[in-house]
Amino acid sequence: MDQACFAAYAQIVQQAFGIQLPPEKKALLESRLFKLFQHEDERLPASCRTATGFLTWLRQDTTGRARKLLSEAITTHHTYFLREEDHFWYFRDVVLPWIAQAAARTQDVRTWCAACSTGEEAYTLAMLLTEYFSLRGAGWETSLLATDLSEEVIAQAARGIYAADAVAALPEHWQCAYFHPRRDGQRQAVEALRQSIVFRPFNLLTHVFPFRKPFHVIFCRNVMIYFDRETRTELVRKFYDWLVPGGYLFVGHAETVDCEMAPFLYVQPSVYRKPVDAAHTAVPAAGHASLAAARAGVQGSPRTPMSSGGALPRYTVGPRKGASGQTVRNGRTHSIRLIVMGASTGGTEALAAVLTQLVPPLPPIVIVQHIPPGFSELFARRLDRDCRLTAHTAREGEYLAPDHIYIAPGDRHVRVRRLGDRICLSVQEGPLVNGHCPSVDVLFQSVADQRLATDSLGVLLTGMGDDGARGLLAMRQGGARTLGQDEATSVVYGMPRAAWEAGAVERQLPLPAVAAAIAALCARGPGAER
Repeated sequence: MDQACFAAYAQIVQQAFGIQLPPEKKALLESRLFKLFQHEDERLPASCRTATGFLTWLRQDTTGRARKLLSEAITTHHTYFLREEDHFWYFRDVVLPWIAQAAARTQDVRTWCAACSTGEEAYTLAMLLTEYFSLRGAGWETSLLATDLSEEVIAQAARGIYAADAVAALPEHWQCAYFHPRRDGQRQAVEALRQSIVFRPFNLLTHVFPFRKPFHVIFCRNVMIYFDRETRTELVRKFYDWLVPGGYLFVGHAETVDCEMAPFLYVQPSVYRKPVDAAHTAVPAAGHASLAAARAGVQGSPRTPMSSGGALPRYTVGPRKGASGQTVRNGRTHSIRLIVMGASTGGTEALAAVLTQLVPPLPPIVIVQHIPPGFSELFARRLDRDCRLTAHTAREGEYLAPDHIYIAPGDRHVRVRRLGDRICLSVQEGPLVNGHCPSVDVLFQSVADQRLATDSLGVLLTGMGDDGARGLLAMRQGGARTLGQDEATSVVYGMPRAAWEAGAVERQLPLPAVAAAIAALCARGPGAER
């Protein structure tokens, strides 16, 4: 497949499905098409079993069959039971009690699982709905709508057949109550559970959604990362329109909702809520007021221009607001020249929650967030818009400047380098470290290797795995101040746990306290109490 052919496919995929195919996806597309040409040997004419032949058919076909086959080929359906399981427990403990009050008169519970893939998410939600409302007496209608672009996948989901090992991830009483063994060793959802879900093929790019009534909850997880910004904006606005007042939207841990796309309220990482009139609020929107206050506190604040020399002076800091609303007084000379931060699952929202509370002047902040290529730029723009600090993606060789945030590109390792009294960035491709590029450990270790630790602060937030633990330990052993997020406020307490258990974390804090701690540490002199 030459570049012109790939560009033609990319344009069709973008227009038909809203999915981006950047140049680096060329090999993936070729592999998927090759499997399609092999699998569809009977239904696919011989002339269409090449990239150019299939492209010609795509352009000429008026039946929709060619696009259907293309959608089956390019979409990914990797999922499993209890994926990002904190969402399900929040749904059970917070959202369902709110729905029970909000829908008490009609007893009509409306839940939409968009992009349900092979059905694991939909069945998990259906079990939670069944268990909660069965205890509230008869009369509740809890049918769940589950949709996906792929007709083949929807048919598979409707059958509800899964490997025994996959079902074993569920609580034991669910395995017994909702799945029965098959002769082939697999497990199948019982008929009553299957009948509680309406499975339908559906393209989220449909211009007008065909539903009769709005939903209390929409799950659309790990889908929007494949769409361009324009498509995501349109989809988020549609979701907003199709939620009842107070309704909830759940997105994937690697995804965020720009609240300028639609006026959602941020609830917690990857959970958003449509605002509701106080007279109709069934459950208080915990955390909304504090978030609004934090946002109000950073609006209209001045930006500090980048110094032309690139040197990092030491300076004093004025008053700023901490997470709890108290004023943190920073009147002493800085001992910290550099702040480095790392995060993974749930990190985009955690980082935003911290960074939007920081007030200039501050040392430069370099961040590694595990995020797909392309989305690091979007994240940097979001921070640049919402923070008092200037944010952009890190660039090779640039000198660090005060009051700036540098976000590692989604496919490059970032290191710091000391050049005299200046610090610059190295932004390079490289092998995966701890399964990641960029890697938090690579950034943190570079601080220690360049003998910058005594003038640095390392912060490790929510994330799966242990990336960052070794590098943070090296920083602390070199004299750095180090902070870690606590278990209660972490979406996934993996990276912070590994660092805490390794002795790399000087202080472990709840997320709302991190910004105030950064402010206080940056204000202290060299002899400050540890």
